[in-house]
Amino acid sequence: MAAEMEQSTPGETVARREERSPTNWIATIRLRDNTEIPCTVKDVSKSGAKIGVPGSQVLPDVFMLRIIGRDFLCLVRLAWRRGDYAGVRIERVGKVPKAPGTEDGSRFSSGGQPEAGGIGVPSRKRGISNF
Repeated sequence: MAAEMEQSTPGETVARREERSPTNWIATIRLRDNTEIPCTVKDVSKSGAKIGVPGSQVLPDVFMLRIIGRDFLCLVRLAWRRGDYAGVRIERVGKVPKAPGTEDGSRFSSGGQPEAGGIGVPSRKRGISNF
């Protein structure tokens, strides 16, 4: 792949190993204490990503990054931080665990319809009201 060049600061050019693809994915950062911080993924490559997260939010050196609507979770290492953006190196990628009791992790029955009661809640059968 051709190396991509990015302007980091005026007069400084950073060489990239892989080409980055622009995205606008919604994601969450999960810390060791299970705190979740909403963020966005602005671009991604095979080895890293640029995420949007408030500059006031302190980030550890290593954390989990989950892309909402996808079935994977990444272990990432903080590479740089500038204002409301951070660069991360992807160290490991794994699948998001499936919800208990379902084959595909969804809360829908095999017919593609929600279970009785909706959102996985069993229906309470009621008789005819006296009112």
